[in-house]
Amino acid sequence: MAAEGRRVIAGQIVEYGDLMAAVRNRVAELNIHGTRFDAMAGWPEGYLSKLICARPVRRIGLQSMGVLLSTLGVSLQMIENPAGTALLKERLVPRNPSYVRAMPAAAGIVFTARMLKRIRRLGGKARMARLTPEQRSELGRKAAAARWQKGPS
Repeated sequence: MAAEGRRVIAGQIVEYGDLMAAVRNRVAELNIHGTRFDAMAGWPEGYLSKLICARPVRRIGLQSMGVLLSTLGVSLQMIENPAGTALLKERLVPRNPSYVRAMPAAAGIVFTARMLKRIRRLGGKARMARLTPEQRSELGRKAAAARWQKGPS
């Protein structure tokens, strides 16, 4: 067990098998009763056993990883491997920075359904503005025919 305020490295994780071994070791170290753990994590009874048994029925995924790690009292950290980074830089050509776009998540933008609907509406208006009156008329006819063929909802 770690002393108060001191961090202990539980193991190095490079692949999924390493993660499973580290979780099993942590469960054994804490002497955790599975049913009580499941109740504390808000999981159905027996779910921890399905995750960490010898032949797992379930896999640790996006939904269960955060709950599992926080309930075990651990967190994962990404640490650079200098040898691996050097090897990577030797083999790969750097990307062209002129093609790189800022990620919306990094900019703090959250795309809500309302915002996406507005963006689609603006795109539709811009598309219609580029069309000739004959092309708009043809698209309108096709849309009306599709609506009439669909029938009542």
